[in-house]
Amino acid sequence: MIQSREKHVIYLGMAINIFLIVIKLAGGLLASSLSLVADSIHSFSDLITDFIILWGLSLAARPADKGHPYGHGKLETLASLLVAALLFFVSFGIMKKAFFCFLQEAPHIINNRWVIAIAFLSMIGKEFAYRKTINLGTKLHSPALQANAWHHRSDALSSMVVLIGGLAGCLGWSRGDPTAGFIVGMMIAYVAFRLTRQDLGQLLESAVSPPIQQEIENAINRFPDIISWHHLRTRQVGREIFLDFHILVDGNMRVADSHALSHRLEEFIKETLDYPLNIIIHIEPGDVTP
Repeated sequence: MIQSREKHVIYLGMAINIFLIVIKLAGGLLASSLSLVADSIHSFSDLITDFIILWGLSLAARPADKGHPYGHGKLETLASLLVAALLFFVSFGIMKKAFFCFLQEAPHIINNRWVIAIAFLSMIGKEFAYRKTINLGTKLHSPALQANAWHHRSDALSSMVVLIGGLAGCLGWSRGDPTAGFIVGMMIAYVAFRLTRQDLGQLLESAVSPPIQQEIENAINRFPDIISWHHLRTRQVGREIFLDFHILVDGNMRVADSHALSHRLEEFIKETLDYPLNIIIHIEPGDVTP
């Protein structure tokens, strides 16, 4: 079942997004600011992704069953991938609109000060949402929450670009607003690309990142009661890491003792690493002495 703290941070993001959608859209229409209207669309996509993440986490939290003995963790990764797809869609729409507005006569912005004030407020709110979400997502090793956090951060960065465009308008550069809108679109596309690469890696069962792989290897190396180990394989399913490897033990060791040894090693790794782990250890006998 999805944890209450996960729901709390998602609901917090929803509340911030609803508030920002209203003030950005109203301010953008009143000031004829393309970049601010584009930023409101970005915040709306943020709100949609909050619902996607909530749905994905709820499904992924279901326990393993007969049809899904490894659990439903990949649903969390799929939710993150949906967020990335939505970001791509939003980014291309914003860049297309900004490009054609740049080629035409740029609209007169009625009040750049309002654009700057709203963009600054958005930066503060979305950066706060980012930090709350990324801290929990990192603590729980949740790809979906981390994806949602980066969506918040991309919104904060896009608001910063809108602010710069508003300042450019105050200085007399009439095309600062569509230029800012186009840059917002590029930034959103970059975040979408990063998320897509990460999520596809998980769905294709690529190995965990080199730093995590090194942590696992260091933990195995610190366990004193095995002769050696080899053939380590890793993959990630949602927030859970699956790993299997072979260990070489004393050939004279009884089967029961070697089995107990593998359980001690498994517990040692789980206590050493701060990740949800699913471990399979294959035991191989060393030389047998008469």
